[in-house]
Amino acid sequence: MRCGGPLRTHLVQRDLHAARAGNIPYRGAALYYAVSRDGGATFAANVRLADHTCECCRVAMTLDTDGTPVVIWRHVFETNLRDHALLRLDGRSTIQRLSHEQWAVDACPHHGPALVIDGEGTYHAAWYSGAPASNGLFYASSGNRGASFSAPQRFGDNDAQAGHPSLLSSGPRLYLAWKEFDGRNTVIRVQRSTDGGRHWDAPRTLATTAERSDHPQLIGNGTQVFLAWNSAREGFRLIEITGP
Repeated sequence: MRCGGPLRTHLVQRDLHAARAGNIPYRGAALYYAVSRDGGATFAANVRLADHTCECCRVAMTLDTDGTPVVIWRHVFETNLRDHALLRLDGRSTIQRLSHEQWAVDACPHHGPALVIDGEGTYHAAWYSGAPASNGLFYASSGNRGASFSAPQRFGDNDAQAGHPSLLSSGPRLYLAWKEFDGRNTVIRVQRSTDGGRHWDAPRTLATTAERSDHPQLIGNGTQVFLAWNSAREGFRLIEITGP
């Protein structure tokens, strides 16, 4: 990712250790970022974005149409509510709450969100929640740079342990991919939208394995869209997504 050079985010627990040394309660880990303006040869001092982020959940980051980096992560709100937050790294914005499932869990789910921004500047986010009253995979969009999001739409089959979503915007098309388990095999399911996420094609299975596997990633080159997936038996696969 470039923003006048590479930008990196990472979770660190030095703030947790410092708080413990002072006998101060501290939930989760801190989120920091650092910027390089020489192609990654050196980085400026890292800057703290947020305290109390979920320790092990993947952080998602992309560039807005104006070049501003945007980050989303699973945050620890209030007394251990592990929903999601968003921040534009423009030096002026404040942290916005993205999801509101109120998932109270005293552990890290190891289940990070996904984020893309399309050519029109619409934010598209997908995430998982295990909240008893509102669990599963969700998708929502924002037309005002993350200030508010649409009502979350469910996708995937909860009974098949749907999880680990990936998103990709390619021209007028938007793609979602995620994992499910059918009782014997892990499968990757894919859906496509041609109207900015308002409506979606029926999900279809793109790949399967009976062995251990990594999480799916959608990648594109501007004209083609691919699923990148690694599994123990089949190895790394790069599968082009074609057709409706």
